[in-house]
Amino acid sequence: MAQRPPTGPGGAAGSSDGPAPPRAGDELSQALREVLTLTQLARAALAERLEMPLTNVEAVEHVVMARAAGEPIGPAALSRRLGVTTAAGTQSVNRLVAEGHLTREPHPSDGRRQVLDVTADGFDHVMGELAPLLRLVHQAGEDLDDHDRAAARRYLLNVADAYRTYLAADPGAAAPG
Repeated sequence: MAQRPPTGPGGAAGSSDGPAPPRAGDELSQALREVLTLTQLARAALAERLEMPLTNVEAVEHVVMARAAGEPIGPAALSRRLGVTTAAGTQSVNRLVAEGHLTREPHPSDGRRQVLDVTADGFDHVMGELAPLLRLVHQAGEDLDDHDRAAARRYLLNVADAYRTYLAADPGAAAPG
């Protein structure tokens, strides 16, 4: 049986009432979707290997990334990044501090706020499991020449910009047509 093209809300194929579906056979989009799916599976496997809830692994990752960017992060900002309530975020932070993965210190310029940091043991624990994957990902690009690397980088930066645009968009606004 022949497949029909998707229809928009008005029922007509190609209707301008809804967003256009991704192009069939778009190899870049398919490859990206596969990488995103495998990333989710790898994060779950990492959490299992670390014997930590996935939210706690993600919390440590956010703290490490904030530190690398030179932008201290506190419990409230961490909760927002994790998409959890401040109460749930505080509970995760308390558990990670008690387990020796994170420290909680007064903010350097605002003593009312707190700053989180990863401990050496916490970093070693996570990186001990994550380092093999990072090595494999690094090796994936070793055979690319400068032109291919530039094209891949440009594509990934464009995808990152697309995500930023989506995240910054007003959820109540109509999608661009």
